[in-house]
Amino acid sequence: GWAGMNRYALLKSGLIFVVTAVGLIVAVYHFAAPLLDLLLPGYRAALQLLMPDFHIDSLTWRVDRNETVVALTATTDTLRVVLDRIIPAGIQIRASTLAAHAWTPPVLMLALVASWPGIRLTHQPFILLLTLPFAGLVMLIQVPLMLWGAVEDVLYWQVDHSRVAESLGSRVQGFLDGGGRYAIALVLTLLVIALFRIIVPGQSISSPAPGSTATP
Repeated sequence: GWAGMNRYALLKSGLIFVVTAVGLIVAVYHFAAPLLDLLLPGYRAALQLLMPDFHIDSLTWRVDRNETVVALTATTDTLRVVLDRIIPAGIQIRASTLAAHAWTPPVLMLALVASWPGIRLTHQPFILLLTLPFAGLVMLIQVPLMLWGAVEDVLYWQVDHSRVAESLGSRVQGFLDGGGRYAIALVLTLLVIALFRIIVPGQSISSPAPGSTATP
């Protein structure tokens, strides 16, 4: 019956989601080094936009205690006022964050799109290509946002460690770590699905309508 077919479709989608996510995670960790080398210039450009009053001294990645991290060293270029206190130029700050922050949202997006119910197999390559720019954008902004937040935390800590949570950077980190990065990925996935249905109207549903007969 219809309920049985729906259960089958959901189980099939769930299986495709798990297989796709596991496959992408394995691929990402296998190619982490060249992928990070490719992303570092984009990270630097994003950090220069987020931190215009800093000079980016170095931006590298390394393996630290079996975790791959992206490490930033930056120096204040100009005077900075934090909590009514002046931070002079020439203050060097070091920060790091997990490289995995960049992987998880795009993996979630691509796995969701690959397993989305009702998308015909012949349309899968197109919708995956449609997803790539959005997944790439999410992958590009996660690490710079976390590094910027960490730098802001250090500045606030130097002034008054009891007020670190007041920094915008700390709030952004809290949002992302509290599930915000996954919420962003889900919203962008829904946007991709909506765009796909606009571009391919009436052709994305492959499940049989109620009352129709499914052929084997």
